[in-house]
Amino acid sequence: MAVCSLFLFSVPASGAKRKVHTIGDSTMSEYKVTATPKRGWGMYLQAFFNADSVEVNNRGKSGASTRTFYETENLWPSVKKQFNTGDFLIIQFAHNDEKCKGEDVFVENERLRAEGKDTLTDMRGTEPNTTYKEYLFKFINEAREYGVTPILMSPVCRAYFQKDGTINEEGSHKLNVQKDKEQSTKDKDYVRCMREVAEDMHVPFLDMTAESKAAFEHLGKDFCMTHYFNCGDKTHTSSEGGLGVAMLAAYLIKESPRLEELQAYMVHPAMEELNAYAQRIEDSGKQAAFDAPGMSFTMSLDPIRAVNMLGTKKGYLPAELEWPAGEIDEVANRYVEYELSAPKKNALVIENIVLPVKAKGGTGMNMHINYGFGDSFRDVTTIYENTALPKNKRVQVELTQPILVPAGETIKIRILPWYDSNGKPQDGKYIEVKGLTVKGKRLF
Repeated sequence: MAVCSLFLFSVPASGAKRKVHTIGDSTMSEYKVTATPKRGWGMYLQAFFNADSVEVNNRGKSGASTRTFYETENLWPSVKKQFNTGDFLIIQFAHNDEKCKGEDVFVENERLRAEGKDTLTDMRGTEPNTTYKEYLFKFINEAREYGVTPILMSPVCRAYFQKDGTINEEGSHKLNVQKDKEQSTKDKDYVRCMREVAEDMHVPFLDMTAESKAAFEHLGKDFCMTHYFNCGDKTHTSSEGGLGVAMLAAYLIKESPRLEELQAYMVHPAMEELNAYAQRIEDSGKQAAFDAPGMSFTMSLDPIRAVNMLGTKKGYLPAELEWPAGEIDEVANRYVEYELSAPKKNALVIENIVLPVKAKGGTGMNMHINYGFGDSFRDVTTIYENTALPKNKRVQVELTQPILVPAGETIKIRILPWYDSNGKPQDGKYIEVKGLTVKGKRLF
């Protein structure tokens, strides 16, 4: 196992403040600390850079694959709007690209149609040797058009421990090898394919898969599942695990011979400083309310749109009429949306959100509540998670987490359901969400 010994670098005396943009999935993304124990490693990366010279813009998104991140309006297009010449972009995907077991979902659906079988409804899957690579090429080429330096970082491994204490190939993002009917055996290895893209495009490649695998195996299954992966699954990390992976990311950046410019902005925090940084993240999400005086208001909101969801008398379900198999997290482009606009001259503080919700037909319904701002849905934050909604029982979701809506801004609140289908697509399962009540104050 490599030792994470970061060195202290001096920051250049001149030059504009740089941004390190990070794009990826739920293992990287931001989480509201009062909503869920999950923490993405991107939440802690800023601790390893001089904040006066570098800003980490963590845009990891739960449920995203290369395809959905690239093609969803509030994701890749909005990241590009934040680019400046001289910035850096860390690209890390694969967890959700694997949803079709190493096949491209569009190609697989053509085969299923030809055989008269039901098609797949989860559209995130990409084949590593083809479409996965194609989207990585897109990210790299478009970043370079803005004068941004792209960096490929392979995905964090899953905690798929074997009896001998090692992590299996699937946990390292190398799926079961399948034989092509007409050609030789195909290798469904997402890490190898990312490395090949890096070589073809002359892009720095940071092997987080190998580094995290070595670290997790060194720490052992019991420690990892107690401290790093105590969020109910073997993919998402807790605060301790997220910070640990961020340390590995900083180590990989520091060790790369092709990232000397970025290394010049790095700092070497002591472990107690890192723990204090992580604690500040926890504390920042637990403020009861803002102290500014204002005028109280209560508003009842109705859904303004449903994206890739069908509204029926029973509730909402996917537009394809069934929940796909193998869902473990939200799907970024499947949601029910509410919005609230602040007056042009007055900011709003949302102090309380109430939403009655019911899962109909089964016990596998899960839900996130996210908010973001403007048409591009920027600054996305998960403020609620329920991974086991009770069957046919109304749940009153009540959130007391202050959210500032600047004057003239629009906040969008999205309900993102997914269904743990236990390996099979599910129909006849609905989620009922109707009116949402917002309480708060208008600032003078």
